[in-house]
Amino acid sequence: MIDKKSSRRAFFSATVASFAWLIVGDRASAATPAIKAGMPCKVKGRKRKVNGVTFVCRNAKGKLVWRRKPGKAAAKIVAVRVLESSALDLGSTKVVDVPAPNGGTTGVVLTRTDAGITALRVNCTHQGFPVGRVGAVLECELHGSRFNPETGAVINGPAARPLTRYEATETNGGIYVTVTSN
Repeated sequence: MIDKKSSRRAFFSATVASFAWLIVGDRASAATPAIKAGMPCKVKGRKRKVNGVTFVCRNAKGKLVWRRKPGKAAAKIVAVRVLESSALDLGSTKVVDVPAPNGGTTGVVLTRTDAGITALRVNCTHQGFPVGRVGAVLECELHGSRFNPETGAVINGPAARPLTRYEATETNGGIYVTVTSN
């Protein structure tokens, strides 16, 4: 004889499980519950690591919730071949676009001097407008700030800071510029 109580219980639990599966799908895992910032937690100070991210249970506005543990961002460094060595003559200047580590591009002014190759950011430190070679100096087209193409130092303002300098190397017939995310 079939026990009516156990068959009802089995039917009810199967129905609830099916309904839960319809809502949650296959995202639910009893082994490792998902933790997200702002979700409630039970023990202040407890730490959990999920997919390489550390969460800490903290008190926020009178409630215990998970918060991401702040970490140090690693600097991304990218060295990119931007130009052939033969394309940059002694005393000449070229503007190139260098892929930035965090996406996008960075404009760089390359100048070949007796001392080697200098790589300077193309944006003026006054208001960010591009600089270009005018005679023996780099000049901002907007307000006329002038910079030394070998060092990036300010010759005359309104800019007060020198142009940002990048590392430039020349190997295997190419010119490489190293850009960091910091």
